[in-house]
Amino acid sequence: MKNTFSEYYSPSDSEYSNFLEAGTIALDANVLLAPYKVDGDTGRQIFEILTQLKDRLWAPYQAGYEFFKNRPGVIAGEDKVYQGLESPLAVARKKVEDHLKSIAGHPVVTPSDAKSIMDGIDRIISKVHTLQKGKDSRLEDALRDDPILKKWEDLLESRIGECPTPDALRELKETVSKRYREGAPPGLQDEDKPENSYGDGILWLQLLDKARATQSPTLLITNDVKDDWYRRHGGKTIGARVELVREMQEVAGVPYYQQPLSFFVQRAGKVLHKPVSEKTVRQVVGLSVPALSGSQFEESVRSELLAQFPSHDVIEYPQQLTPVDLAVRVGSVVVGLVVSLNGTYLRRSTIQLLTEAVNGRKFDAILLVTPKPLTERDRDALTDLSEASTKPFDAITWGPARSTSPRLTQAVYALADRSHASPWRS
Repeated sequence: MKNTFSEYYSPSDSEYSNFLEAGTIALDANVLLAPYKVDGDTGRQIFEILTQLKDRLWAPYQAGYEFFKNRPGVIAGEDKVYQGLESPLAVARKKVEDHLKSIAGHPVVTPSDAKSIMDGIDRIISKVHTLQKGKDSRLEDALRDDPILKKWEDLLESRIGECPTPDALRELKETVSKRYREGAPPGLQDEDKPENSYGDGILWLQLLDKARATQSPTLLITNDVKDDWYRRHGGKTIGARVELVREMQEVAGVPYYQQPLSFFVQRAGKVLHKPVSEKTVRQVVGLSVPALSGSQFEESVRSELLAQFPSHDVIEYPQQLTPVDLAVRVGSVVVGLVVSLNGTYLRRSTIQLLTEAVNGRKFDAILLVTPKPLTERDRDALTDLSEASTKPFDAITWGPARSTSPRLTQAVYALADRSHASPWRS
């Protein structure tokens, strides 16, 4: 039975070992970017496993291209981890100050004690401000002196696919377009993207060419767990699309398997006797975000906000009244959230409505929340919104699989901090 329906089987331990010992281990761009999104210890464990497999590693040209294109944005985003701390610290400072004033004259807390407490809080706020300012201003330095990039340069030296010529690239795009019309994965869910809609399809074609040339088993590590790459059952990822396994066998005559990075570090770590920590697994699992419906994503955002803010400070809006889906009250500031699976919502929704909502003082700031990286057009639209309003607009890439991360909360606090406090108006 396995010989007839091999595409439905996951590799046995011996077959998996063969992928690691004699196969091509291909890395997608989201895996190349993963070390920037985890802590140093997790990154070290990932690189330890990959270093043992150095001779088997390879990255399609498309993966390398997307890595370098998206790397500045990823570093810039992760470099702002301090930004969301200033506003909550300022709120806490005000509460402490008010409390100390209310007990002024109490024999237990002397004026000297009160001053010492406030000085300590001010030192913390000053330290965070210094760290934030320094981090956010050193993007160019971080891009130039990047230890993660140096590790990739060592691991992937002479292990990157060739850059296609303009004619070859045009042929690749034509082939991918034909595949989309025929409903052939992967990349079907990216077909309507305004930018890089051919990326997954091109990567797959380059992977087929590599397998055909090397005649070696091919293992793709990718955190893109959309339905056009993976089979899922009951919400769980259970393997590659059977069409992909079949095509690899038909075109290149070799076995094919694919895994998210979290599955790879666990299984490869076991085979290589390099077990990874539970913390590493948790962090890396958070990098794989399955496809969601718009309503599911909005509910994930709402749940995260309710976990971090009082329920009476999280407000929902009927979409026919405003492009804003949710709002959060932070003190006297109201941050409106536009929640979208795709940043292009920012362009489709009426910029005029958003600017009127802010300039009319209904909202003091607007935050776009999307699980997908913003395209250049999205960022241009964000700039247009900012220029049309006196209040701040910003965007964050956030996924429910990262719901333990404070980045969404930090982004709300950061926008509240940037805006001028204004009274709530319904």
